[in-house]
Amino acid sequence: MDFYNNNANILKKIDFDLFNKISKINISNNLYNIVKTRVGDYTLKIVSDDILDSYECFLHSKYNPKKEAVLFANAQIDNNVDINIVYGFGLGYHIEEMLKKIDRDKKLYVVDINLQVFKLALILRDLREVLLDNRLKLIISDDEKYIATKLKGLLIDGSKFIIHTASIKTIPNKYQDFKFVIENWNIKKSLTDKWVNLLSENLEKNKNIKCKNIGVLFNKYKNKPLIIVSAGPSLNKNKHLLHKLKGKAFVFAVGSALKPLLEIGFKPNMFCIIDPQDITYKQIEGYENLDIPLVFLDTASSYTVSKYLGPKYIACNDVNRIENKEYLIDSGGSVATAVMDIAIKFGANPIVFIGQDLAYTNNEHHAKGDMYGEEKKVKNLPNMRKIIGQNGEVLNTTLGLLSFKYWIENKIKDTPDVEFINCTEGGVFIKGCKHMKLDYFIKNYISLKGK
Repeated sequence: MDFYNNNANILKKIDFDLFNKISKINISNNLYNIVKTRVGDYTLKIVSDDILDSYECFLHSKYNPKKEAVLFANAQIDNNVDINIVYGFGLGYHIEEMLKKIDRDKKLYVVDINLQVFKLALILRDLREVLLDNRLKLIISDDEKYIATKLKGLLIDGSKFIIHTASIKTIPNKYQDFKFVIENWNIKKSLTDKWVNLLSENLEKNKNIKCKNIGVLFNKYKNKPLIIVSAGPSLNKNKHLLHKLKGKAFVFAVGSALKPLLEIGFKPNMFCIIDPQDITYKQIEGYENLDIPLVFLDTASSYTVSKYLGPKYIACNDVNRIENKEYLIDSGGSVATAVMDIAIKFGANPIVFIGQDLAYTNNEHHAKGDMYGEEKKVKNLPNMRKIIGQNGEVLNTTLGLLSFKYWIENKIKDTPDVEFINCTEGGVFIKGCKHMKLDYFIKNYISLKGK
């Protein structure tokens, strides 16, 4: 089964630097087990015992890798673009099939950061025909900056980025940031594809709502303390303290935090909804006629927005859909990140987070755990991620929540003139924030300044 010499001789001619690196690579038998499939081809069993990300999975089908590859190629190749880019060489089954599907005048770029797996592909399979195909371009390197630079130049109009999902599992742990970018791209693309029609429908219907843009309030709260209230499980620990902030700080709630606050008799100054799904109506059900302003993204659920009878402000995150470009917001993908960007544009300082767990603290979904009919306790699903919490504990989270964490941290880094404080009593550690309990913040930032 050793095809290495024949494959390597070709690689040496087409990419000497890659050949040189590959020739020096040692393969870890602890991470990759070679498995013979039912049809006689080979796949790899990937084993990770990392405390935060332990799993076992197959790189290709353990039954029929070639049949699986045909299905992948049929679903992914797009001959309407000049360049198809795929992350993950794997053992090359899907690359071989993609080259069969792609037009003669098109290019297929293959990106991978795992040299061990690529070397195994050269050992286990006869890839001479694949490597000699002049439509194939390899971007295989253990230098993540090199890969990022190459990808940046390719991800333009006229290209399609495809991810061989199983190959994400082969990204070495030392490249966690790179792995996150690839995974996050994958999930965002899936969500965009899933919601594109719903977003368009909401946009058209929301155009009929007569209200001001939230941009009219930008810079109206200069140096005023602003509390962003999210609905993470830890909100239950300190939401009662918000009464002490009445009239002393601007309290801006995400939609899912509205009911937990109203149920303790506290009315926030404003709340926000950006989700396109009609299930968000549950966030306001029974409270449709409040005097609390609702900020809604122009693609948010038109049903929920129309049901709310209180004051409204519209927000937009697309430069092509807004007349006054100064009113544009950066929504960041979640309602909490959207509120954060609006808070910064308000001119608020400091900006304080509560209920921003970004993880399933105590294995719970939200402060009001059954709002959407789900079980209160989160099931430990295989696609979950692990992260170290503020107190050193291991917490369950998701790729989506991690993307919001990194977005928030980058936004903090880009906003050095604003003080950010995390008063969430649980959940993840947010870089760039001061971390303290809410009662300490009230005593030292609000009460003392009021004297």
